[in-house]
Amino acid sequence: MLLRKGDLIRVPADCYLSKRPSELHVVDRFLYLRKPEVGIFIKYQKNSKVLLFIKNSYWSADVSDVNLCRSKNAS
Repeated sequence: MLLRKGDLIRVPADCYLSKRPSELHVVDRFLYLRKPEVGIFIKYQKNSKVLLFIKNSYWSADVSDVNLCRSKNAS
């Protein structure tokens, strides 16, 4: 699956999102999703990660955890 900037994506429940507040920080912040979330794909990162915009913030997630949102009417 190839994603483009601005694609609407779905992250299922029971996934972890992470972010580093700045390059000087050694420890990342984590967010555990208890329910599915919808966000916007921003870009691919290193180590099989993607940058997403979810809950008014930028988060990193594993590529394997995100799915492209599709409408029911799409063929």
